[in-house]
Amino acid sequence: MAERAIVDTGFLVALLSRSDAHHEWAAGLVPTLRGPWLTAEACISETVFLLEQAGRPAVDALLRWLHQGALVSRHCLPEQLSEVSSEMLGYGRRWVDFADACLVALSDEQPKLPLVSLDAADFSVYFRRRSGRKLFLPIKRR
Repeated sequence: MAERAIVDTGFLVALLSRSDAHHEWAAGLVPTLRGPWLTAEACISETVFLLEQAGRPAVDALLRWLHQGALVSRHCLPEQLSEVSSEMLGYGRRWVDFADACLVALSDEQPKLPLVSLDAADFSVYFRRRSGRKLFLPIKRR
């Protein structure tokens, strides 16, 4: 089955950790995102690291999603090294982290898939160069 959305670390952490400030937003978005979801292996690593506070059940759920195919993790190197390094270094003094660069490379490969992230400041900049891309971001509350 083809993936239906690209998901970032922040979304995964928010969804899997009930104590996360964006948990309700992430959980509310799930019914609108048909699966399976696509992410980068770098995001899996970040997610596991950040979920240490949430405990083992959250990590177990992430691993279960991977085993069941509800979440598909892609390995970007070495196949997409040129694309990832170009993205990491393509914004002058603005640093693009490795996981974000991998997600942008996945989005370039599958431009019709929406990207779900908490990083509005970053991905709105990266996607300015890519017209027609859809981002799901949490609404800022005042």
